[in-house]
Amino acid sequence: MKRSLFRRRRKPAFTIVELLVVIAIIGLMAGLTMPTLQIGILKAQSTKCAEQLRGIGAAVLSCATDNNGVLPEINQTAPPLPYPSTVPGIVGVLGSYGVTTNTVQCPIDMNQGATSSFKQYGSSYEWNPVLDDGTDPVTAIPVGPIQITVNCSRIRVCTDFLPIHRGKMNALYGDGHARAR
Repeated sequence: MKRSLFRRRRKPAFTIVELLVVIAIIGLMAGLTMPTLQIGILKAQSTKCAEQLRGIGAAVLSCATDNNGVLPEINQTAPPLPYPSTVPGIVGVLGSYGVTTNTVQCPIDMNQGATSSFKQYGSSYEWNPVLDDGTDPVTAIPVGPIQITVNCSRIRVCTDFLPIHRGKMNALYGDGHARAR
């Protein structure tokens, strides 16, 4: 009877094989979820880009309100320049309305390396007001003293330089909304 009192009980433990199998299963599951995680990150960055465009849109609307409903003259940063070279770019015109160099940096564009539009032109967004009737080609809005009356939601004022959002470009419209197209 004394012997049974002093007998050591062995605690159950993992073997090395069981531990390696668990690690392999965890690695396999992580490998399967990585593409989904990357897609989620790209969607989040695309949403941040659209939100930045909406911020630019709010600044454009404020500037237009201060100028009797007329959209500001803003030089796009890539040639051909639609306005004289004396007209500043997005940050120069809308800086007093809260637009900064951080506002004109698309997160996905910043990941493009040397081909980044921001690194080439100083902005990830191209200012190019056009009448967007939902079909291509779009009609260019005349630059200069000509005035036309159009529903603001049809005027696409600013877009990404390239379709970097899963083959689409985020676009800002004259009424302040932004969407992928």
